Amino acid sequence: MEAILIICDASPFGTNTANEAIRMGAGFMGLGNTVRCKILFRGEGVLCLKNNLKPSVIGLDSIDDGLEMAGLTELPLIGIQEDLDRYHLRKIDLIPYDQLSIIRADEIPRLYEEFPCIFHI
Repeated sequence: MEAILIICDASPFGTNTANEAIRMGAGFMGLGNTVRCKILFRGEGVLCLKNNLKPSVIGLDSIDDGLEMAGLTELPLIGIQEDLDRYHLRKIDLIPYDQLSIIRADEIPRLYEEFPCIFHI
């Protein structure tokens, strides 16, 4: 598979889904230039992108370790503007990550066309 989109729409609390998505994506990116991968955070999943979350207080892994791995592979992360708006999050409230982009919900179909393989975790 040449292009893989991973969709994460789970809340950052109660699961380690965001970290698992990032680990999976970084693994695909680590295969080299033959595989492109992006992670789409939507719905409650955009809360995973909020800076200074402390999931460790309830026994969950911080996204920081995953972000370090993602940074090494330059794994692109995407958030949906309308979902960020729903939670009153602005770009300044999000994690400092160079490969983070924000798109509008009407751009999602283009992603589905661009990435023939989609994992929803």
